[in-house]
Amino acid sequence: MKINDKKYKAIQDYAQKFGSLNDAEAQSLARQPLEVDAAAAQLRLKYLPIFAQAVGGRKAATFAQIDRRISMMIDLQLASQLPLVQNQGP
Repeated sequence: MKINDKKYKAIQDYAQKFGSLNDAEAQSLARQPLEVDAAAAQLRLKYLPIFAQAVGGRKAATFAQIDRRISMMIDLQLASQLPLVQNQGP
């Protein structure tokens, strides 16, 4: 939940500053989703062996694949709705 909260905050920050981003703000906002992705990957790595121990390796791997696919679909939908930084004007 904390990871998704960070992702939501990054989107809010971007929306609030869009049109007036300077280079430093743009770089900071570009880092936020990368940091969120890294935190999500670390969380998945932490829990994969726990799942595997509880339900077996194949079921845990299947769960990991489905979880990752759903996450990528959500990320794609979000990304398709956000304009690129270069489109903010002069």
